[in-house]
Amino acid sequence: MKTTGRAFFWITSVFVGLTIFAFTIGQILPYEFADYKVQHKFYRTLIQGLPIAVLLTLFGTLKKENSKNQNWTFGILTVLASILCWVGQLFMILAFGFGVWTTETIICKHKTDNREIKEQIYDIGAFGYGGHRTVEIKPFLTFWILATKIDTATIDKKEWDFVNKQSDI
Repeated sequence: MKTTGRAFFWITSVFVGLTIFAFTIGQILPYEFADYKVQHKFYRTLIQGLPIAVLLTLFGTLKKENSKNQNWTFGILTVLASILCWVGQLFMILAFGFGVWTTETIICKHKTDNREIKEQIYDIGAFGYGGHRTVEIKPFLTFWILATKIDTATIDKKEWDFVNKQSDI
C-alpha cells in the first residue's frame, strides 16, 4: 500500500504542477493548440481534475511518522485547498473554457513548407468576438502551432502562393 500511496502522490503532484504551468507560464508562451477541440478537452481535464488531484495528494502527506496534529493540519488544509480549487474552477471555466482563434481567411501558403498566413478572429462563443489578427502559422509537434503576427505588405511574394480561401465560419 505504501508504494501505491507514493505513486498516487507523485502522479497527482505532477498533475498539479502541469496545471499550474498551463495556467501561468503556458499562457505566456507563443504556442497554441492546433485544434480547438483538443484545447477544450485539455483545459477541461485540468480544471475538473485539479480538486481531485489536490485531494489525492493526501496519500503522500499523511504519514505515521507525523504527529496527530500535523496529520490533522495537513488533512484539513488539503481539503480546504481542494474546495478552493473547486470554487475557482467556476471562474476558470469562464476564462479558459471559452475563446479560440478562428480562421476567417487563409491568405497565403508557403511554397516549400506547411506555413500559412491567416486572418483570424477571437471567437468567445455567446459573448461574440474579442479581437482580430493576421498571423503566420507554423506547425509544431502535431498538436500545436506557433502563431506569429505578420504584416502581409512586408512578406516576400516569391516565397508565398496567394490563396485567399474563406474558412467555414
